[in-house]
Amino acid sequence: MKNMFNRAAAAVLIIGLVSLACSGSDANTSVTEESDPTNAAHLELTATLTIGVELGDTNYVFGQIVEALQNKNGEVLVLDLSTMNVRQFSSDGEFICSAGRQGTGPGEFQRPMGMAVLGNDDFIISDMSGGAICVFDDSMNWKENIIGFFPRPPFTLRTAGDSAFVGMLPAFDREAGLTGYSIARMENSSEPVTVYSEEMRVFDPSRIGPLGADKDPIFTSDNAGHVFIAEAGTDAIKITGYNQSGETFISIDENVDRMEKTPEELAYEEAEFEEFSTRMGSRGGRMSGMELSFDPVLYRRAVTDLGVDSEDRLWVRLGAYRYPFWNVYNFEGDLLFTASLEIDDPDIDFMTVRITDNGVVAWVPDPSTWPRVLVLEIPDTI
Repeated sequence: MKNMFNRAAAAVLIIGLVSLACSGSDANTSVTEESDPTNAAHLELTATLTIGVELGDTNYVFGQIVEALQNKNGEVLVLDLSTMNVRQFSSDGEFICSAGRQGTGPGEFQRPMGMAVLGNDDFIISDMSGGAICVFDDSMNWKENIIGFFPRPPFTLRTAGDSAFVGMLPAFDREAGLTGYSIARMENSSEPVTVYSEEMRVFDPSRIGPLGADKDPIFTSDNAGHVFIAEAGTDAIKITGYNQSGETFISIDENVDRMEKTPEELAYEEAEFEEFSTRMGSRGGRMSGMELSFDPVLYRRAVTDLGVDSEDRLWVRLGAYRYPFWNVYNFEGDLLFTASLEIDDPDIDFMTVRITDNGVVAWVPDPSTWPRVLVLEIPDTI
C-alpha cells in the first residue's frame, strides 16, 4: 500500500526555526537565534553502491532487512530477520561471510531486530525473543550474550563507545496499569549506567503495535557518548543532547507547521493495526477478547529519525517530507544546511536511512520490488 507523497506540498512548507544552542560548560548558557531553512544551503546524497538481487546468488538475496550498518572499514553489515543471520559485505559490495542462524545456542537467534557497531568494531544484535543482546567481534565471531533484561532487551540499539551502547528499555507496572520506557546507557551489562529519559503512562489498548510508538521519543548516539533525544510531537522539533554522564549540552526547540497524513497513510496504518490486533488476540494473551478500535494520530511526526555523522553533525529527518529530508546541525545547535535523498526509486518514501560515524546506508523494510541495501555518500562541500 505504497503511495508517493506530493513533494510540491512539502516543498512549500515554511518552518519557523528558533535554535537554542548551549555551551559545553556546566553553566549551560543558551543562545537564541532565528533562522529560515528555506534560505539554508542544501545538498543531495547520492547512492554509490547497491547490494542485493531479486534472484541469483543466495548470499545477495535478502528476505526482510531490519538493520544495515557500516563498520569503520567501510564494510556493510546487513541483519536479515527472514534468514536469521547477519551478512558482511566488502566496501565494494562483495559478500564476505555471514554469522548467526535460527536457534537457541551461542551466536544463534530467535528474533533478531536491532544492531549497532560499537567503537571497538564489535557489533551487537538485539535478539528480542531470545532475551539477549548478542556480541560479535569484527571477524563475525560470537563472543558472548548480555542477558538479564526484563521483560525484553531494547528494540533499538545505538553505539555509545568502545563497549557501550544506548537502548530504549521497556517498563511496566501491572498493578498500576502503567507502561513506559527508559532511554539508558549500558556497558557489557543489562544494568543502566546512565538514564537520559524515562516516562510511565497509563496503558492504552488503542495504542498497540506500530501505533504504540507515536508517543515515544526518537534517539541516537555516537561513539563519543553523545546522546540525542527528540520528543514525540507534530508541531515542533524538540531535541535535547546529553553527554555520557547525562548532562545537557544542547537544546533545539523549533516550531514547525503540522502536516496532515494522507488518506493512503491512514489506511495503511489501520491495516497494520488490524493485523497486529488480530494476531495478538489469536494468541490468547492479554489482548484476547478486548474491544480495540483504531485511533490514529492525524498528523505526521515532526521528527522521524536522528543520526550523527563522522563530522559531529546531527541529522534530523523531518516527517513533513515523505522522502528522506533532513535539517543538519552542529553540536552547538546551529543549522548548517538541509539535505535530501531524491533518487529514482519506487520505494524512496519508505526508505530507512542510517547515518552513523562510519557512513550512511539505506534500505526499505517492505519494498515493492526486492530487498536491497544502498550505500550513500554525503558530498564534501555544499
